[in-house]
Amino acid sequence: MGDRLCRWTALAAALFMLGLGVPVSAMAKPKRISGRLSEPGYTVIALAANGTARTVRAPKDRFALRPPAKSVTLQLRAPDGSYGGPIVLGGREHGKRAVVGVWAGAKLGLIKVRAARGYAKVSHPRKSAIDARRQARARRGIPIGAGKFGLVRSKPPKHPSRSDLDFDGVPDSLDIDIDGDLVLDDYDRQTNGKRTSRRARAAAVGGTFPDGSHMTLSTAINGFGKIVNVNGGSTDTQIAAAQRDGGELDVLWIGIDRNSGELDCGTLVYCSAGGTGRLDPGNVLRSAAQPFPECCDPDGDGFGSLTLWSGGPPGGPQVESMHLWHGSTIDQIHAGDVLILRATVNGGPTEFASSVGYVFSTLSAPASYSDGQGDASAFSYSSDPPAGPPNVRPGPDGRLALTFAMWRPQRPRIAGEPGEIVGEPADSEWIDVGNLQYGVAVDLPNREGQAPNFCPQGTVSTADANPSLMPSSPWSGPYPNGAGLEDHSADRPSNPENTFTYSVDVTGCLAAGGLSVSPEERLRVGFYAFAPSATGTGLSFAAFGKEFLVQP
Repeated sequence: MGDRLCRWTALAAALFMLGLGVPVSAMAKPKRISGRLSEPGYTVIALAANGTARTVRAPKDRFALRPPAKSVTLQLRAPDGSYGGPIVLGGREHGKRAVVGVWAGAKLGLIKVRAARGYAKVSHPRKSAIDARRQARARRGIPIGAGKFGLVRSKPPKHPSRSDLDFDGVPDSLDIDIDGDLVLDDYDRQTNGKRTSRRARAAAVGGTFPDGSHMTLSTAINGFGKIVNVNGGSTDTQIAAAQRDGGELDVLWIGIDRNSGELDCGTLVYCSAGGTGRLDPGNVLRSAAQPFPECCDPDGDGFGSLTLWSGGPPGGPQVESMHLWHGSTIDQIHAGDVLILRATVNGGPTEFASSVGYVFSTLSAPASYSDGQGDASAFSYSSDPPAGPPNVRPGPDGRLALTFAMWRPQRPRIAGEPGEIVGEPADSEWIDVGNLQYGVAVDLPNREGQAPNFCPQGTVSTADANPSLMPSSPWSGPYPNGAGLEDHSADRPSNPENTFTYSVDVTGCLAAGGLSVSPEERLRVGFYAFAPSATGTGLSFAAFGKEFLVQP
């Protein structure tokens, strides 16, 4: 009886591991997949259905790698570090389906890289190499997400794939829009007017990954006095300087063995050797931060170790993260850049590939302000700020209240994005970012040690429908106990007329922190735009503070 129970237990465990797509050490390892690319310098990524990967760089043209499972799809990272698209093995239904499944042990021969179209195709695939069960929507045999990093309209099928929710040919870990609704994942909290589906949320946090382990990426920008906004007249030169000095890349991970992770950035200048990246251990300006990966590469292989910076939100997934000052301009960091995490999970070697969803390049900035007492001004960000802060004064009742008309922050238009202006380079076009959450804070900068106080419920109001006041503060980040506003507007081309307004009871906000402001004292208002993901495992933000002088 005991032997029979052991046999059944072992069989159940093996079946469970196979169901996850996780190789079992006692089983034979999958045979290597080999091929020859028509262009050199690419990294080949073999992705299992559960999101785990194996990667190999092909500096010339030939490659061979042992896949993480018996059946995989093959993806490419281009020589410049961007997502190069899926490798296609064939077509179905008169080109409306592309076959992307590859069996372990496949000898693929010549693979023609179509760099301009964002995919590659096996020239003469053998039938034994093709797993025809793994397909994608296509046009003329080309996956519809190819060349667009997955930012394409594509409704998830009735029975979605474990690795490609919207069936567009771009796997979820590399897709910047996994549910095909044309809203970037980094701030997609709704689908067709409803809360994001459980399936989409699970994919967003790597719910199909073994043990929940995965990596995600987010970006941020801190103003540090350099207030830039396209609608406010900021030039490309000003924006480049602000992004270089205040731009952040946040690497977040779940479930890997502690101190086991390394980051393979390929040629991406902001996190590869000799590049512009700097490690932010917390509250350190880029000028004082150590170079990454040089700071954190004990084995000298050029891959920086993941350095724990902080944990996850209380009650939510325990996310570990590392913050980098990326030091890059819009021509150096892009949506679709691919980073590879090499780590161990429960002692076994594992790799994950993830892509940058978008890049905050400018700040949410006030277009104008008014204190209701005659002090009002419109703002321009086309030159250096004026020498002195604008005046504000309390009303007859002694309370100070300010009303702001705000511009949304901007990101560069993504290549292939719907509505792209024909003949215009993508980097010269800007998008006002919608679907964000907003918070406001106040502090008194001349009082040493006084931290910003996020304005609580009841001290922020708006007459606008976009954004609207949130009924309660979201999870304990991004603005603890603060009043939040949620924007329901979609992304749109930048336009100075695209503003929203809200009012802040400054006196009440300060009082909530046990403070009051005196005449002739400086008041600083902090403007925050957040892009929390549907599950709270990622947070992009843009933030800066603007000073005002309180008058009697």
